[in-house]
Amino acid sequence: MATPKKNTAAPAASPAPAAKAAATAPARRSVARPTVAKSAPARKAAPKPAAKAAKPLDPALQASKEALAKALAAAQAVKIEKPLGKPAKAAKEPKADKEAKAPKARKPKLVRDSFTMPENEYAQIAALKKRLLDKGMVSKKSEVLRAGVSLLAALGDAELVAALQKVEVIKTGRPAKNGK
Repeated sequence: MATPKKNTAAPAASPAPAAKAAATAPARRSVARPTVAKSAPARKAAPKPAAKAAKPLDPALQASKEALAKALAAAQAVKIEKPLGKPAKAAKEPKADKEAKAPKARKPKLVRDSFTMPENEYAQIAALKKRLLDKGMVSKKSEVLRAGVSLLAALGDAELVAALQKVEVIKTGRPAKNGK
């Protein structure tokens, strides 16, 4: 019969049995012991190899190197008394009379509204937006309508009446749903 061969190399020590033993051992209270700092033995610095002979620098490069060194020394000599950040507020001027102040321009209040218009006029808004886009200007539907209102407001009375006579009168309100 064949006998199994035994491995002649010693098995490597596994950290698992030590960890298992530490986990099953009763917990011990550790007492804080004062630690004394041990000074490491002084090491002697290795002798530096002999410096290579430095090449003489180009005079222009040498001059710029010296100028940079001077600028660095000057920058390091500057002392900042206050930390950088927000600048200090300027001294306030005494307030003038309230009448002397210019009235503050307020933003106009926005109003939301809805309206009904024929499909062909609604399509004209899209056509105007496309024309503006071709010229490199992006616009919104409300901007196109507001521009139209401002142009109508700039017309004289007779011109305004003539423009409004060209517009078809339609029934107000929501359109009826189709199919019912």
